[in-house]
Amino acid sequence: MTAWQAWRAATSPALAALLLVAPACGDDVEPPPVGPDPPVEGMCKLGYLGEAEAPPRIEVIALDSSGAARPVSDGDGVDIVMPPQGGRVIFLGVRATNLSACGVQLSGSLRDIESGRVMSESRTVNLKPTGDGWGGSVDADISTFANVGVCPNNWSGRDIFDQDHEIVVQVKDGEGRTARQTLRVRPACNEPELEVECRCICKHGYILGEACG
Repeated sequence: MTAWQAWRAATSPALAALLLVAPACGDDVEPPPVGPDPPVEGMCKLGYLGEAEAPPRIEVIALDSSGAARPVSDGDGVDIVMPPQGGRVIFLGVRATNLSACGVQLSGSLRDIESGRVMSESRTVNLKPTGDGWGGSVDADISTFANVGVCPNNWSGRDIFDQDHEIVVQVKDGEGRTARQTLRVRPACNEPELEVECRCICKHGYILGEACG
């Protein structure tokens, strides 16, 4: 189950109804003390990836329209995807080595190479080890990717789709080890059933609330 599916399940009406009919505790039952949640970093036991003495390295990956992660090289296409929160994003992640797997600051951005305008997003993630000294974002968990919101397009001087842009992806672990890659890519609306809407809200000059389709 993905993080999105788990959230939907946890907030379903059926679960809410179950909670409403659950028996209340008697007055003579002492409730357990409530304390702060432990920090994510403290719960993470993934350890170190690669070699401590070597400089950190990353390989950029992106989720395609089928939800599979693909490596991204200079000149590649990347899919513009509809996320659970709406709009359109590019999911940018990494495979990384020679850094701590826990509490990694992952940031991703898309830059209009003509205007210089940028859309970016960053988050703290744990990189899942793959058994070869590397670890990375997980296909089934979009929270391990930078969700770079690119549409509705009220920021770029051009269409987002079918135009060359630049992505920048960076990681920084808790000890300050940093790695960064900058690549030229071409975003594309590759979800067939949603392509018309994608090309509408991602076009240059889109007005919020404009009818699409």
